Amino acid sequence: MAFIVIPTSSNPELNQAQFHNKNSITFPDISIGEILEAGVIDKMDNQKMLITLKGVSMPADSEVHLNAGDKIQVRVETTYPQLVLRIIEAGYSEESNIADYLRWYRSNPEALSHMMTEAIKEFNSADLGKLSRYLPGVDFQKIFTMLKSLLFSTETKGSNFVRDYLSNLGLTMESQLRKVIEGRSNIGNGDLKGESLKGLLTEVSSELHNLLMNNYSLDGEEKIALDSLSKYVNSSLKTIESHQIINIILQEAENRYLFQIPIVFPDGVRKGDIFVEYDGHSKKKGEKDQYRIIFFLSMDVLGDMMIDAGLKGDKIDCIVKCVDRDVCEFVSSFLEELRESLLALGCKIDMVKCIAEGNLVKERVDYYQNSVLYNREAIDLFA
Repeated sequence: MAFIVIPTSSNPELNQAQFHNKNSITFPDISIGEILEAGVIDKMDNQKMLITLKGVSMPADSEVHLNAGDKIQVRVETTYPQLVLRIIEAGYSEESNIADYLRWYRSNPEALSHMMTEAIKEFNSADLGKLSRYLPGVDFQKIFTMLKSLLFSTETKGSNFVRDYLSNLGLTMESQLRKVIEGRSNIGNGDLKGESLKGLLTEVSSELHNLLMNNYSLDGEEKIALDSLSKYVNSSLKTIESHQIINIILQEAENRYLFQIPIVFPDGVRKGDIFVEYDGHSKKKGEKDQYRIIFFLSMDVLGDMMIDAGLKGDKIDCIVKCVDRDVCEFVSSFLEELRESLLALGCKIDMVKCIAEGNLVKERVDYYQNSVLYNREAIDLFA
């Protein structure tokens, strides 16, 4: 992955007030995620050159060797405090971009919960404190607090956790995401202003990139540590983005969404997978919205569990599946409390019960394998 960096001050249309305002768009008519063609007008030395972008000439630093007359495709990564362009390899397309995210997700479906666990260690370590002097604009405590809020635990559980989780993680609507991967729009103001984990990590990534590109006073050990942090942050961003992209695919192909929730257990953090299916095709005029929610969970003591809930208007039915009868009896003792909570919310209950299902692992695997995400043809389709 190679970058071209253009200092903000090189933009002749940028006034001094804009330069000091972090929330302003410093390069007019250029958006995060946009795909552009850049031309190399002149080369000054190995890294410095003069390029043209959207008809405007400006000096730039390039990580790779380019010659005068070269034409390259670039993707806008950040616009503040410097304009950072990622050079796109030949053969880039919307489809290949989607396929890349699909491969990333398939290669490690547990990546999101692992990322959360490692991020809390990373952003609360003594070593990070030593590096923070190089990143005065980064609020590491804010990142750490945001990470803790994204873990479902006794401290964070509440009726609005899932809604807040999706917003705080930085997942955006699929219509906006479609524009992003087509290069027609930025990722969203909430992301870019640091109002989500993705937004905060995007800012850290930009700061680290600028530092590693331009700070020649770093000693070997510091540069290695900062480079390692940069790779971790970029990997985390791609993990979040992969979940955004797979939800585009699921929504368009199957009318469903997948939300992975990191849950704190005594032995560590595990993920709970929540699938939300929406019956958007068979709905007739005047009928109420119909949803099905599938929740897969693996617990340290109770083992594998599956919750299958159907919702049509205010009517709900719910089946909890456990691995054996003993666990089922234990879970059943809490169902009356669940029933009362649902009634208090105004729901009409058709059925709430718990059953022992011998092989929940197979049921979970079958459910996943039937999804477009694990269809062998999906990668070929987008490759």
